[in-house]
Amino acid sequence: MIFASPAWLFALLALLALLALEVGLTRRDRDRLSRLVSRPLWGRVVRRPDERWRLLRLALLLLGAAGVVVALARPQWGIVREKVEREGVDVVLVLDTSGSMATADVAPSRFFLARQALLQLIARLEGDRFALVAFEGEAYPLVPLTLDADALGLFLETVEPGIVPAPGTSLGVGLAKGLEAFVDQERRNKVMVLVSDGEDLEGEVEQAVRRAKEAGVVVHAVGVGTEGGQPVPDVDAEGRVTGYKRDESGGAVVSRLNLATLDAIARGTGGKAFRITPADTSLSGLASAIEGMEQRSLAREYSYRRKERFQVPLAFGLACLALGLLLPPPPLRWPRLGRRSVRDASRQAAVLLLASALASPVRAQAPAAAPAGPPAAPAAAEPSRRAGSVLDEVLLRPRRATEEGRGEYARGNHPQALSAFERAAAARPQDPAVRFNVADGLYKNGKYDEAAALFRALGADPASPVAGASRYNLGNSLFQKKDYRGAIQAYRDALRVAPGDEDTRRNLEMALRALQEQEEQKKKQEQDQKDQEQKKDQKKDQKGQDEQPQDQKGQPDQKGRDPQPPAPQDAQNQQRPQTQQERADQRFQEEAGMPRERAMQLLDALQQNEKEEQKKLLARKRAQKKKGKDW
Repeated sequence: MIFASPAWLFALLALLALLALEVGLTRRDRDRLSRLVSRPLWGRVVRRPDERWRLLRLALLLLGAAGVVVALARPQWGIVREKVEREGVDVVLVLDTSGSMATADVAPSRFFLARQALLQLIARLEGDRFALVAFEGEAYPLVPLTLDADALGLFLETVEPGIVPAPGTSLGVGLAKGLEAFVDQERRNKVMVLVSDGEDLEGEVEQAVRRAKEAGVVVHAVGVGTEGGQPVPDVDAEGRVTGYKRDESGGAVVSRLNLATLDAIARGTGGKAFRITPADTSLSGLASAIEGMEQRSLAREYSYRRKERFQVPLAFGLACLALGLLLPPPPLRWPRLGRRSVRDASRQAAVLLLASALASPVRAQAPAAAPAGPPAAPAAAEPSRRAGSVLDEVLLRPRRATEEGRGEYARGNHPQALSAFERAAAARPQDPAVRFNVADGLYKNGKYDEAAALFRALGADPASPVAGASRYNLGNSLFQKKDYRGAIQAYRDALRVAPGDEDTRRNLEMALRALQEQEEQKKKQEQDQKDQEQKKDQKKDQKGQDEQPQDQKGQPDQKGRDPQPPAPQDAQNQQRPQTQQERADQRFQEEAGMPRERAMQLLDALQQNEKEEQKKLLARKRAQKKKGKDW
């Protein structure tokens, strides 16, 4: 047997503490009562329930509470086999990665907006199967149909314009390769999403549309860009813009959105045409159209899980609680009160009234060894004071503290603002708005680690009203810490909540540039360090060649004296054994003819050269396949 939520079992310790508290209070009451009435007279003077019933009731209540706690811990034993069927639609994403997609007529670029829109579409259509195809002059399938949306998202994050060796733009080739991605040709719930700027330099579109219609594939076209367009940038192997594409006459090539071509492709297969803008990358209309299609079973599999058994302790606990609340049972017959019974009852009531009157001084009396405390407050003022304290804590104090913090925040006194926000959070610890103010105050006071942790917790739930702002400020906190990768991810998460936020897009672009500069600076520092080490090695080699021995061993020098014998080494150095690492380094140097550090530097240089050669090879392949128009 295991527990799915074992943390609840710690509540059993609280039940033990309650039992100890009950025993202590019972003993204290007995001691106080024994000061007023002798123990042999308790049965006549004090009307108390039977001790056996009281103990039985206490035991039942504790057992009932323990049963409820164990049920909350969710005990599980036994294995249950379940058949799971996943339903959805097969969706093939055909993404244009040609050079024209790098045009910046929509900030920051067409390709960036297209990638963000596809990531949001995948996140919304959870449960569908997706495939990814990249096309330029040729088309390549990057991801087959899969239910793993996270893997598809990782591939989308790595795709860049120019990834295909054949430059150009051929919408027909991309559509044809997308049709090949559907493994089950008999399925009727198939969708293809074509994301492009609509420029087609090769033709063959009508033939591909006809094949898609015959196969029963609905093609939805998504356009990105503007009708006015901008020149197509020319990017080198490092991703830097070196100029602009030029046609045969030498003029700059201007790429424009051709929404008419995309609309014709969509209408030819029964689909619709959509457009991505910087203000809206959600593609909600496209998602609604796909969700409205007939859902078919995509996968049938069996899952195994442990069977929940919380019903057993829950039923036991509720039964014990019910019995404990019903005890002791009422008498079957009410006794008739006569004159003597009434007189005895009056006498007992008088004794009890006298006992209650005498009990107050006894409770207020201080021990002899301790100094007396201050006088107690009047009894009439106590309820009013408690009510005012609760009202101030629940309603007034958090509001006043928040307003005070906002005022200090506006005046630039961020330490006092943080102190006020923390007081408000102490009164309302579960209010996300109050916790957001605390996190903002931590950020303004330079406590970026604490602010990032709180912002991350507040932005975990996308449905929270402060999710978008929390993710945005999380990116700002990580940016201040120079964790640009984390900041990029936080900004992207914020865009999933608020896709049209311009500030988030601007900060995301700044983080991307900062990350690029950081990596370039790191590469430059590593290269400078390698150059310095190479210069040191060259100086050592040159020094070793210049220092030649002047005299041979055993021959007299110019003054006729024998050369001095070498100075004796330190005895400790001669006696100290070599470590395992030193022996391994010495063996490596004997076999390779160079130190291990030098060999690792050469290996890193070879790897870097290999990457550069691969980039050059891809560029040569694209140049060989270039037929005049490479955008």
